[in-house]
Amino acid sequence: MRHSRHGFTLIEIMIVVGIIILLAAVLLVSFSGVFSKSKQAQTKTTIETLKANVESYQAKWGVPPPSNLAELGILAGYPALADPNKENIGIEALVLALRSKREQGPYLDPGLLQDEKRRTNLDIDTVLEEAVAPENLDLEEGSARDLFEIADAWGNPLVYVDMKTVRAGNFAYDITMADGSRTRIDATACQDALRHPVTGQYPTGYVIWSFGEDGINDYGRGDDITSWPKYEVEE
Repeated sequence: MRHSRHGFTLIEIMIVVGIIILLAAVLLVSFSGVFSKSKQAQTKTTIETLKANVESYQAKWGVPPPSNLAELGILAGYPALADPNKENIGIEALVLALRSKREQGPYLDPGLLQDEKRRTNLDIDTVLEEAVAPENLDLEEGSARDLFEIADAWGNPLVYVDMKTVRAGNFAYDITMADGSRTRIDATACQDALRHPVTGQYPTGYVIWSFGEDGINDYGRGDDITSWPKYEVEE
């Protein structure tokens, strides 16, 4: 009795390989979507945590933290306080304010400061020694004097601006991104984007936002993740 051996033809092999590639592409897209949603959720949680910290600060100080070190220094009684390189100003001022032990602080959630993925110093700056005596900062003993930022899940610093500063409209500074590039925060663009298109009102007190997955600053629109209810303007 003759036994025949049947192997795969080239066409059959190519079909199988094609199916495997197609399945791999589908799985990759599916997992990318899951990871993207996960990072959005992580960033939203970080912003919500900061909101709670700001509310605790405001309950003691009567105002939300100023979004620049000069005004923070005046509020806290240290007028020499200043940002040495004029980058990431808002979030750095927020973190420094929330780290203060004054008025029953610190207010910053310890998990944010201890998490090296969320605590960054991308522009590598610190409070100048000659500007403020260490004891006047009222930080935890032995803690760094770095001007830290809190970053989103993509590694880019969050943006913080108090609404007094937004209404005054006299600020502009750079945000240092995770990849080393810079993007500009401009007062006029911020005012235009934050003003509600129907009511003309601004969010209350302060705003915190992430540039989202695309890393592009839309001042709270597009895929940005915000501390206030988002609204979109029809083009």
